[in-house]
Amino acid sequence: MHMNEANEPLFIDTGANTPRADLPFIERQAITALVRNPRTGEYLGLRWKEIDWETFITGGIEDGQTAEEAARAEIQEESGYKNLRLVRELPRYHSKFYHGPKGVNRFAHFTSFLFELEDEAREEVSAEEHQRHECVWLSASELKVFRLPEGHRFLFDNINT
Repeated sequence: MHMNEANEPLFIDTGANTPRADLPFIERQAITALVRNPRTGEYLGLRWKEIDWETFITGGIEDGQTAEEAARAEIQEESGYKNLRLVRELPRYHSKFYHGPKGVNRFAHFTSFLFELEDEAREEVSAEEHQRHECVWLSASELKVFRLPEGHRFLFDNINT
């Protein structure tokens, strides 16, 4: 882990997601959303099917969206859950990685949030989302072995601080 000028962590992925030397970095404002089920204490994770990733909910912030709006939209798009209570904003972090599905090097600037389900109301996700990843609920002990990217691990490790 490195620190940037604002004393926010910068993570550079290794392994399958190591940035490719032959590609430039494309900067992107993005979100990471941790979603907790208060009834079980479990967290929502994604097991990606087309690449070797296990993550929390993540995605880009589109023009005209606030970071919170982007997080809510990504949660609903990727998991179907729609009734969420924002608990708090989590620390910002930055990450450089190769985004396999998009075929680009990313330099992403993450605004992060902790949400809780208000209930388990859920809409069906698109066939495209089903093909990309599987949603799994994980206990804190299961998350210790879930292969989170370093930035996601940083958030989870600091969630109660």
